[in-house]
Amino acid sequence: MYLHAPTRFRTGDKVRIDAKGPFYAEIDGERGRVVAVGPKEPNAVHSQVPGGYCAVESDGRVFLVPHNELRFDL
Repeated sequence: MYLHAPTRFRTGDKVRIDAKGPFYAEIDGERGRVVAVGPKEPNAVHSQVPGGYCAVESDGRVFLVPHNELRFDL
């Protein structure tokens, strides 16, 4: 059993991706909405979301982004 730190993000939150390293640099600054908070089993909207990550929908695309690389957006 894996334990994950609690997250402040909830499904439906508006967020901005704040890339901390090169992996997410291409989507840095993208704005979207949280569609799932991990750990979450796969469904028709997203693949499996691991603990510590959120599935974020932006312009019809879904990204799996770690909690520490997301910021709330207005």
